[in-house]
Amino acid sequence: MKFRHAPGFLLTILALTAYVYPHEQSPENQDVVNQARNAYYSLARKGFKGFTATIEPNWEVILAQTATPANLKIFRAVQFSMVVDANGAVTVTHEVGADAAKPDLQPTVNRIHYDIQRLVTGFFNTWRIFAVNSPFPETASNVTVENAGKQYRVSYQTQSGDVTMAMNSDLLLTEWNLSAPTVKRTVKPKFQKTVDGLLLTGYHGVFEPTGPGIKTTLDFQIEYQDVSGMKLPRKLRFNGMHGSEPVEAELVFTIKDQLK
Repeated sequence: MKFRHAPGFLLTILALTAYVYPHEQSPENQDVVNQARNAYYSLARKGFKGFTATIEPNWEVILAQTATPANLKIFRAVQFSMVVDANGAVTVTHEVGADAAKPDLQPTVNRIHYDIQRLVTGFFNTWRIFAVNSPFPETASNVTVENAGKQYRVSYQTQSGDVTMAMNSDLLLTEWNLSAPTVKRTVKPKFQKTVDGLLLTGYHGVFEPTGPGIKTTLDFQIEYQDVSGMKLPRKLRFNGMHGSEPVEAELVFTIKDQLK
């Protein structure tokens, strides 16, 4: 059987480690960072504890021309669930139905789980930076802010590498970059104004190895559902290029329970 997948697309964005190194800041710059933190939607401020959900991949979209009846029967027999914790970190599990339970299909089932797990984990590791907590560290003194007139350049360090962000005078974040020894990652986020702050609705992501590796460029769209006054992802769709190979996927998340 031939399956269409591109594992490199799952590496586009990784989560940041929260540890930062201190810098001295002026009161004005500290105020800018504090205002920016408050301008964005934050599930943490709403008391978010996490949730459980099912994951429904759209295999017709993912498999494209290889979405034959035989392939679809096997792929649809693998049922996915996830647990998202209070920090937005996700754990993916699966159950196998009768149509995929044959011993000779075990390698295929393992690969399906591996790809979906990395896809979901990669997305939530990016989403939680902008929607669960904040891309701005809690302590403003840990951040360097440069005022270039109509735009701010915000930077700080993590254990993963150097982070820089571009933000306009209205505190709208237009670009997030991570420079690490082996890779450069860029996120150009899109936001929607809500009464609770700017909510991430999509982003353009670039993963570019500085040495051997494959450049990946993807565009993500996020749809939300309201659950007990909190906006949680309902549908994720993305498309782009992994090197010279086009990739596309769609996932639907159905909330089962909220963690307490």
